[in-house]
Amino acid sequence: MTTLTLVTPLLTAIAIAVGVTALHRRVRPQLAAALLTGGILGVAVAVVPTLVVLAVGFLVHLPLLGGGFEWCRLVLGFHASVNPWLGAAATGMLAVGAVRAVRSMRSWRRHRCAEAGAVALVRSDDWFAYSLPGPGRRIAVSSGLVDALDGDELEVVLAHERGHARHRHDRQLLAAELAACLVPPLEWLRRRLRFALERWADEEAVDAAGCDRERVAFTLAKVALGPSDTPQAVAAFNGLGVAARVEALLRPQPLRHERLWTSTIGLGVVAVALAAAVQAHHVGALLVTLCPG
Repeated sequence: MTTLTLVTPLLTAIAIAVGVTALHRRVRPQLAAALLTGGILGVAVAVVPTLVVLAVGFLVHLPLLGGGFEWCRLVLGFHASVNPWLGAAATGMLAVGAVRAVRSMRSWRRHRCAEAGAVALVRSDDWFAYSLPGPGRRIAVSSGLVDALDGDELEVVLAHERGHARHRHDRQLLAAELAACLVPPLEWLRRRLRFALERWADEEAVDAAGCDRERVAFTLAKVALGPSDTPQAVAAFNGLGVAARVEALLRPQPLRHERLWTSTIGLGVVAVALAAAVQAHHVGALLVTLCPG
């Protein structure tokens, strides 16, 4: 096994994921979110095993630690030393990524709500509304936002957040956040997933408003201009890409050749998954040795 053997499927997965997800605005937000999530997880599964194998291949040749990793050398086939810079970078990325992932999980757990209930009113002058992660599907709204909006506008905000809660967008956000912690370049795709989820919830609000797209767009713009301080771990009404979301509401693009684009993106996600499977079998051999029988 060589470093090139490990890195080639990894680079292939990243290139395909970036290429196909660039087309995400050509399909419905619901479908775009599903495909983006699949691409993100596929790249993560391709990258993390690569980092593990490179890190182990680096560690087995260290003078002080190599003796304790002799069995890893036999299992993984690293008879030649991994490039020290590459191995050290992989080891450092895994360590930093693990710390960031733990912090993200703690933040998610801190906001998680398992108990269902009415909309929670938060005493704050900031303008925000967000759905709390967890099966409770609770929605929090600031008193400042309630005072600033009329009845129809507030209903638009609540309909948007109900869309997030009903479809449990928090789970997709968490998966993408953890993947981006371990593989920082995935932040680019994570932001596109967040945008797709916000667009999905915007369309839910349009349906609840009797297809009045202008009302939803005006409310979105109004809330975005006000003072806000929303936690990053939640799905919020005044979330990512407000200008682009307003434009999409006022001038929706016709979904031409949606089946073609869906098939193209879907095949790309499958290709990413296959590249990830190539990487995962290296770690499989490692686990077999760790857990014999």
